[in-house]
Amino acid sequence: MRFERAVPVLQVADVSRSIDWYVAAFGFDPDPFPPNPPYSFAILRRDGAEMMLQDATSSRPADAKEEGWTVYLHVAGDGLLDLADSVRRSTPLVRGPERMFYGLVEFEVVDPDGYRICVSGSVPAGANVPAARECEETAP
Repeated sequence: MRFERAVPVLQVADVSRSIDWYVAAFGFDPDPFPPNPPYSFAILRRDGAEMMLQDATSSRPADAKEEGWTVYLHVAGDGLLDLADSVRRSTPLVRGPERMFYGLVEFEVVDPDGYRICVSGSVPAGANVPAARECEETAP
């Protein structure tokens, strides 16, 4: 037996609103339940990534600026900067893109329920990406 993957399940105030945000920001393909609104649940898929949204009676606080990530989304290939530009057209980036000391480039967004999403991937060393503001000594 082996574990194949873990899938985040986000408790959201409005499943329909969250579907719209994740589709606009990242191009996820939604599979909501029930088939017609109001939705109580949805599976979001894009390529090999999957997330779930579940209706919650109370949502997370809207201010997640001081909290850690809820979802770390690693993308393959060399389109991370293009994805950041695309996401920026539908929602503000709260950090990055910036190159981390371990070589990956990351950017972050906050969804309508306050969940902090970090998107990460490889970008060629010669790309014009600023270095992260944090230093290696603060890394785990």
